[in-house]
Amino acid sequence: MASPAKILITAAIIAVVLTVISSLAFAASGPSAPKTVKAEKQNPLPGKVSEEEALKFKCSSLETMRERIKCRLQLDEENEYNYLPEECRALVNESRTLCVDNYKKSQKCWEREQDGDRFECAKSSFGLTGTVAAQKSQCENLAGENKSSCLLELRDRVDAVVKFRIYNLEDKAQRLMERGLATEEDVLNFVAAVEQQKQNYNDAKTIDEKKSVVKGVQKLWQDFIAKVKGK
Repeated sequence: MASPAKILITAAIIAVVLTVISSLAFAASGPSAPKTVKAEKQNPLPGKVSEEEALKFKCSSLETMRERIKCRLQLDEENEYNYLPEECRALVNESRTLCVDNYKKSQKCWEREQDGDRFECAKSSFGLTGTVAAQKSQCENLAGENKSSCLLELRDRVDAVVKFRIYNLEDKAQRLMERGLATEEDVLNFVAAVEQQKQNYNDAKTIDEKKSVVKGVQKLWQDFIAKVKGK
């Protein structure tokens, strides 16, 4: 188990970058329809779904992530109830279950029109109320394994909010496409790249690796918006 000090530093630094991605917002997304996620059976192999799952989740039978994303973008109404999120698909067992649960927790937040409202909703949904420092202080009042577990849970909540903000950029890109301001190909390229970055974030083992992923998402968003504005 990671030391409490290392967990604490990770949570604190990631909390700082929470504001970075939202500062790149492009005011064109508008309200999003609420989405829900349906929990699925555990699967022993990462990146694979059973035949039963493929029938249950739209687009899940397609072989590549790019094909699945393109299929999802072409649905009459994108709905995570019928689509196993790519981030979760790449995980296994308890990790996949937790990933799907996190998507379910944040579904109501897509009803909010403004980014700030969405982010506050997500923080509340993931239990990151108040400041990271305040929650950290509560963990420090505990002892032994309780303290370590508390800090681990805090780190997980921070990570969930970071990834929600990343997902928000995907949603904004899709809204631009629906308004005719971005091409399907450009949105497909952006979403596929960002989905890979979310998987990279989950695989990151150090603070620097996580910060590098966040910076990579920033660059993808900046390049996408520059392309949109240039057309």
